[in-house]
Amino acid sequence: MNKFEYGHETSQRLNSGDLFKQFNNYRISKYITDMLLRLNKTDLVHYKVLEPGCGSGNKLRFFTELRIEPENCYGLDSSEVAIELCKKLSPASMNFQVGSALDMPYDDNTFDLSVCSGLFGCFNEDEDVEALIAQLHRVLKRNGVLFIIDLNENFNDMYASSEAVMAKNLRSYNSQNQELQQLLSDRFKNVATIPIIASESYGNQQGNAAGVADLPYIDHRIDSGNWACAYSMWVFYNN
Repeated sequence: MNKFEYGHETSQRLNSGDLFKQFNNYRISKYITDMLLRLNKTDLVHYKVLEPGCGSGNKLRFFTELRIEPENCYGLDSSEVAIELCKKLSPASMNFQVGSALDMPYDDNTFDLSVCSGLFGCFNEDEDVEALIAQLHRVLKRNGVLFIIDLNENFNDMYASSEAVMAKNLRSYNSQNQELQQLLSDRFKNVATIPIIASESYGNQQGNAAGVADLPYIDHRIDSGNWACAYSMWVFYNN
């Protein structure tokens, strides 16, 4: 099990956890699309996108739905197993390779967009976070857009009862006191911070596992600021 696998991902059978995962992906997708429109980053057929720490590559496959050409999608992960899964699930023309996000094998000013999902939470040492930020700044074009989806100040409280999750020793970032913005401030300008994912196991008002009918209510509660989230999306311009 890698650092970011949860129970439903190791099951051989479809279960309710997969429903919530798809709901989480929907919330990520709608806000990536919204931010690209708001920032007038719409000529995506000519863009290149990078996902360091790409896992199964689902974020990159989503970008192809927004008209980015598969051959302009690049995924990097330190896990050979993850890269093999990416290649199995993705168009053959997409670019995946094993490597470190702290020493990316790409030229300067290569990418128009980058998405880091769960990557910043991997690194507990400040010097590693600084190295990651420097690499992202280097490979992104000027005014390129960086999406960071990661753990926020609610994570420890929301997952405190899960020994398996807490044992992963993930790093979280306080979205209320500009913690991540300050770390990136020398190289990136923050343009938005959005609550994204409430929990891996949603509940409805009756205390049962949420079903499809409950998801619009949960979506509205999150967007209106009335439902605590364990993950946020930070959106930055590369200076």
